Amino acid sequence: MDDAEISALIAKGDERGALAALRARLGWPRGRDLAPAELGRYLALFAELVASQGHTEFAELAAAGARDIDSPDRLYDLGYTLIDAGVPTIGASVLWRCLALVGESEEVVCELMSALESALAYRDALAILEQHPALRDRSFLCRYLYAFNAAMAGELAIVRKALPTLQPDSDDGVGMAASIAAIVERADRIAGVFTLDASDLRGWHYVLSGSLLAHHSPFGFDTPMRGRYGWLKDSVERIAFGLDRLVPLARAVGAPCVYAPPGRSHEVVATAVAARLDLPLAPWPAVGVPAPGLVVLYDLRDLSADDAARLTQRRPEQLVFAHAVGWTQDAPIAPDVTTLLAQFVVPPWGETPDATVETLAAELAASTPLAGDDLVPDAPDQWAALVAHTWPPPSTGRRSRLRAGGPVASNRFE
Repeated sequence: MDDAEISALIAKGDERGALAALRARLGWPRGRDLAPAELGRYLALFAELVASQGHTEFAELAAAGARDIDSPDRLYDLGYTLIDAGVPTIGASVLWRCLALVGESEEVVCELMSALESALAYRDALAILEQHPALRDRSFLCRYLYAFNAAMAGELAIVRKALPTLQPDSDDGVGMAASIAAIVERADRIAGVFTLDASDLRGWHYVLSGSLLAHHSPFGFDTPMRGRYGWLKDSVERIAFGLDRLVPLARAVGAPCVYAPPGRSHEVVATAVAARLDLPLAPWPAVGVPAPGLVVLYDLRDLSADDAARLTQRRPEQLVFAHAVGWTQDAPIAPDVTTLLAQFVVPPWGETPDATVETLAAELAASTPLAGDDLVPDAPDQWAALVAHTWPPPSTGRRSRLRAGGPVASNRFE
């Protein structure tokens, strides 16, 4: 699609089509190979698109970058804003140009890493950091990003080699180093049991997050999804399957009660779990930490930031279960157990808005779990081995963040 066709899409109000065309031309990785004049031309079109949406300041920033394609300051500010605006692939192309102008800048490299990580381009981020050994030598943050992106790209040998270099120089650095050490420890724990190759979604999910993944999507399992869901209309049978795998784990830990954070879907699943475990459903505390107990979520993305912060530090006899977890964006915490990974998920009771939580929970508790073809890729022996080598989880320390993507690639909606 040429410039005139993109302009025509903008003029007729086809914002989605224009953005898709600009991403294809301007976004990473294609955008890194654009000549400066081409980059400026596409940024001018992007400014036109953003202006048509009423984002005046953003449009002015993009237009300024297009006019002055040799200004590192303008390009850095634009790249940063593009990441925040949810178009990190375009931000990465802009920051790549900025880096070419300034040479070895920690600030620009780290912002480029942010763009590439948001775009799930971890291997590209690792390759760029490989090219800057002197910067890694003098910057703790760059050494951490090197180890982190190596882990997300599946390069554990690099992670192990980088770990001793992570001598923290701040309180934040202590947490960063600990997160890399935890990845290595978890990888060692399941060494020889899981392949940790480009198709081992369950193994990598545990290594990177400390979370146990109960179910693989059967749709496009070999390729292109490899166990993740894209868009999912959920079912009570699928949720019941996750509860079947959760219940013995919760009993082994001995949580004394079940908690549901605010939200109808959380309350439905938590009420069903409480019935399955014959445990009381405790009220969600207005202050403090819901512990000891089993915290049950339907979708991790529906947990508020404030409530997620209350679960960051582990507590004895506290478990966090989330039936659904998004895999295209980071989350503040990783649940101890999750049923499935999906980019978009619709709960099965969305079409019954008048049904009570108790009615829906009773139907869920009585439901027959998934069977047949839906379970072909679930590998029960692999699940049993994962539980045997990793359960119970730590009772103290910080929960890992849940990172988007990883060494196992899946198709996703833009």
